[in-house]
Amino acid sequence: MFSAIVLAAASLWGSLEAGPHAVGFTQIERYDASRPYRSARALDGKPRSGERARPIVASVWYPAVASDARPLTFGDYVDISARETRFGEQALFAFGLLQRATPEQRAQLRPLPSHAVRDAKPAPGKFPLIVYSLGSAALAHVTPEYLASHGYVVVQAPRLGASAGFPPDLGDARDLENKLLDMDFLLNVMRNDFPQADVHTLAAIGFSAGGRWALAAAMKNADVRAVVSLDSVMLFNDPAAAAWQRMPHYNLDAVRVPVLHMVRSDFARQEDPKLWEAMRYADRTYMLFDEPALDHWDFQSIGYALTLAGLRASDAPKISATFDAFNRMTLAFLDAQLKGRTFLPKDQPGVKVTRIAAQRAPVSVAEFMNALDEDGVDAAIAAYRDAWQSRGEPPVPEAVINLAGYTLLGTARTAEGVKLLALNTEAFPKSANTWDSLADAYLAAGDESKAVELAKKALLLLDGDAVTPERRAAIKASVDAKLKR
Repeated sequence: MFSAIVLAAASLWGSLEAGPHAVGFTQIERYDASRPYRSARALDGKPRSGERARPIVASVWYPAVASDARPLTFGDYVDISARETRFGEQALFAFGLLQRATPEQRAQLRPLPSHAVRDAKPAPGKFPLIVYSLGSAALAHVTPEYLASHGYVVVQAPRLGASAGFPPDLGDARDLENKLLDMDFLLNVMRNDFPQADVHTLAAIGFSAGGRWALAAAMKNADVRAVVSLDSVMLFNDPAAAAWQRMPHYNLDAVRVPVLHMVRSDFARQEDPKLWEAMRYADRTYMLFDEPALDHWDFQSIGYALTLAGLRASDAPKISATFDAFNRMTLAFLDAQLKGRTFLPKDQPGVKVTRIAAQRAPVSVAEFMNALDEDGVDAAIAAYRDAWQSRGEPPVPEAVINLAGYTLLGTARTAEGVKLLALNTEAFPKSANTWDSLADAYLAAGDESKAVELAKKALLLLDGDAVTPERRAAIKASVDAKLKR
């Protein structure tokens, strides 16, 4: 057992250096009324009383004004966990590595001070927002504190089951959907209640199952500029992944921001490398921690904290080195992506680094449709041509322009629709469908002779067009209808 003198000198931060800011901590409690958490009636049919909406307790760390107030201790964070969900200290130490801590070791940890001051006055200005995927502040407070001291706002919420009574991580589609909606709700809470957070300069950090949720945030939200995975299951191809991959937002091509994946060799052996390779439009950095003594919880605050009370004493130097490395790498990576600094990780003892550069991504449907709506057709076409010239190939898929063109026709912007669909025939001149679509545009404009001319051209191209039989039949039917008319 560590002596009281040694323990008193220990720091929950290890050798990490604080940034230029003091650190504040607060909690924001809100209900998501769009999702009932408790059923309307009990089994006997009687209505339930009280609030039934899904409860979200957001833990927020932020740059603060320095003060002489007492910082939170490890024990304070443990007590806070009882407000996050219905479990307290006994439940917190009832799973995984934490079970090995004796009551005496827990008692030794409780007085250790952190750096955050509860409800401290926020520092002036706006700071990038980090969504630290769902979990407990008792298990992972050092990384958020560390980032906040270096100029970030970090928000986290506990893992809740799909509704009251469900386990916190069931892993089916309903559970995954609720986790992703919880993260979305956190952004709305921060936008409305925490003006210090720059909700348009975002990054997502995911530990364990949270790696999937962090990556999903990048798929769904164009404001997410970076993803950090801490020993996560992001690349597992297990039943939970199969449920995730069936969800409407799932699209690895939509991940177009840098991704940093730090993982132990035990998890690496369970990964599907094809998922990593498939993120072709993302700069990817893979850091393999090959020390066999490492535990999953060593990528959270709690793993290192337990060594301060004497747990796993023989492996403490390795755990400390890992704790230091993943925190420093997380900060350096976020600084590079959100603040324009340099990130050049290299191999180090026990850590191997591999990097894959992103392929040039095509213009997304959302980007092009936004350009049409906000900048107008002429500006969007000019930008298209510039990108076409620089890339050497059309920057937007044929189907995207086709959809946009019909959207313009359907909203009485016929002349603009003609321009856009004419561009598609220029970019994809051998596609029968582009000419048939342009024929529809001229028909909408009242020029039937031009529509017939273009429909006949589509018909000539159709036999040589590499489309499915079903698609060929649909285009043929569309052309025949115009010719008969």
